[in-house]
Amino acid sequence: MKERLRRWLPMAVLLIPALAVHAQTTGPLLPETKLAAVAGAPSATQETFTIATAQDLVATLTDLQTPAALTGASIVVTQGAKIAGMATMAPPATSATVSLPGATGQYSLYVIGTPSSTFNVGTFSVCVAPKASPSACIQAASISGNITVQSAPADPTVSTVSTTLTVTTGGAYTFTYADARFPVALAVAPSLALFQGSTLIAAPIPASPATIALNPGTYTLFAIAQADPTAKAGLYGITISGPAGVAPLLSSAFPVGTLGPASQPNNPSTQSVTLTVTDFAFPTALAGASAVVTSGVTIVGTASAAGGASSFTAPQGILQVWSFGTAGTDAGTYEVDLMSAAGSLLQTASGVNNGSSQAFAFVTPTPLAAGAYQATASDFEFPATLQGLQFAVAQNGAILKKLAVAGATGSVSFAAAAGSAVLLVDATTPTNGNGVFDVNVQTSATAPQMVFDQTQVVTVSSGVFTSQTINFGTSGNFDVTLTDLKFPAQFQSLALVVSAHGALVGKIFGGGTFTIPATPGAYQLNFVAMPGSTMAGVQQQYGLYGVQIVNSAPTVTLKASPATVTVGGATTLSWTSTNATSCTASGGTFTMGSQSIGSGTTSVSVAATTTYTLTCTGPGGSSAQSVVVTATTPPAKSGGGGGLDPGLLLFLGIVALLRLGKSLVRP
Repeated sequence: MKERLRRWLPMAVLLIPALAVHAQTTGPLLPETKLAAVAGAPSATQETFTIATAQDLVATLTDLQTPAALTGASIVVTQGAKIAGMATMAPPATSATVSLPGATGQYSLYVIGTPSSTFNVGTFSVCVAPKASPSACIQAASISGNITVQSAPADPTVSTVSTTLTVTTGGAYTFTYADARFPVALAVAPSLALFQGSTLIAAPIPASPATIALNPGTYTLFAIAQADPTAKAGLYGITISGPAGVAPLLSSAFPVGTLGPASQPNNPSTQSVTLTVTDFAFPTALAGASAVVTSGVTIVGTASAAGGASSFTAPQGILQVWSFGTAGTDAGTYEVDLMSAAGSLLQTASGVNNGSSQAFAFVTPTPLAAGAYQATASDFEFPATLQGLQFAVAQNGAILKKLAVAGATGSVSFAAAAGSAVLLVDATTPTNGNGVFDVNVQTSATAPQMVFDQTQVVTVSSGVFTSQTINFGTSGNFDVTLTDLKFPAQFQSLALVVSAHGALVGKIFGGGTFTIPATPGAYQLNFVAMPGSTMAGVQQQYGLYGVQIVNSAPTVTLKASPATVTVGGATTLSWTSTNATSCTASGGTFTMGSQSIGSGTTSVSVAATTTYTLTCTGPGGSSAQSVVVTATTPPAKSGGGGGLDPGLLLFLGIVALLRLGKSLVRP
């Protein structure tokens, strides 16, 4: 039992290659944390939760010791771009707790660790609860999961799959699985194992097709396959069909080794389509390039650059287009097109690397209008200068112009037909293994308009590369802050490059803050994150960093208390400022020159209604705020002009009453 578990649980998740993830955000960028993982690292467990009412909380990580105790695990809770708390669990301890005093707002929670060497997998739970009742878990904030061993990056031909199956109708289910033989046959055919919780149902599942009786419940299917050692890529399919009238539990194809994920165009109807693979021979010809179209696990058509276009009937619905290229003497690029009679269903382009030369291909997401354009490639020379950079512009399967860049920047003019263009780039990495370039397309009008812009990291090092687009709606200076949160250890390398309109706007290595002058439009943030090493020289799987973008213009508040005084009276002016290096006052006796930055107070005498202003200046510009203090005049005293004193009037009134009394008693 243990031996079979050890065979099937070592790699229970898909391999995570060094990847480039692209996302779009409307700027500025609110503080956030990001977890970087090296190639082969299992997906870390992470959760976001919100606490509406301020309260003291504890987050308790517990090793469930199933199927065996974890070797170690760590939990970290972040808020914004900062760590709110973290803790590490080391045997013989079976739990670790993080305190979150006065918790309120949104938090992110991450769990990483090392499983038992016997089973290579372990399970855990995290309970987020009030400090006074640590076992009263808040459901929306508490999670459970598993930790698996890091996949061996030394063998990129091996890939595993872990997927959950939900059986609602009990009965006999047929497991059909087969090698798709793309681009070539697998070195080791796919093998499957089925578990329900920690109970082994079948390992391995008998030869395809295999029938297994399943009761209603939740199951976990593991699959493992190994690609051809030369091609290092493969593809296979799995179908699990149940009793009559029950939808299949699974019908999908899975990549092996270096074969990338499929593109998934939507075919609006069953129709004839044409698949074309074009080798651009840039910078050199490929040894081979091919593509296959699948629907579920069924191959519906194939094509290769050597064999020419292929036409076939494709079913209605989502299709999967898989492509693969083999490098020749140097790096190369190719394009895959899927066309119907009504137009393009898919256009993709890819680069194939060889040695220190790396090839990239970008399809403009918005088709170009017919006309004159200019394409430009630039070496940002960060953190070092590329040893070589050349690029080409292609359209409709043919290269229109190409150029070897001499210096930091090079441009070519070209005439485009209506439709998407493909930008091909070949970059030779610097001696330290890292570089950054930008390639863009602009119109050739008097006032050029940017129609495509892409910044790309070039590296031969192990790491994670992500790209994020920020759309600024207003002009201004913005502070960009990158922070190494040093969890579980400091990064070996951490860098951020900001670019816009084909130009480098700002950069930082290791962490810190820099200011960018932004105008309305899109800006690209490109991260290079390489987790650090342990004292023994073993590379960490994960690293955590924070990033934020805020308007760097100073902020000023100015208040007067009281806001109304009598002429000659006094009022107290109080103020606060941020992002300021100097502040200057004006108005009445508040014009004494420079005032303290940060915060301050002063008392002023008000001779008349006065507007007081405080202007603060910093690297991001200037800001000012004013307050009006109203001066009032006290009412004037009466006197002269025959006015009578109130005391005199009272005396005269008494005399009159006495006289009246005497007249009433006179006989």
